[in-house]
Amino acid sequence: MLEWINRINLLWTFVFLLAGHALLYYSLGNADWFTLALLAALVDTGVVAVIQTLGRITRKQSND
Repeated sequence: MLEWINRINLLWTFVFLLAGHALLYYSLGNADWFTLALLAALVDTGVVAVIQTLGRITRKQSND
């Protein structure tokens, strides 16, 4: 699973998460849907980036 997460492009991850969150918040009728979608996508992409970093550090330490 970590190998798959390490191969994910963060820009495309952000774009797809933004679209998904925008659709969700717009369909729920939230007046501030774009701001919420943007913040949620940034947080989710940040989590993926941290997981990628930890996976790469762990892989690098196991190779040494």
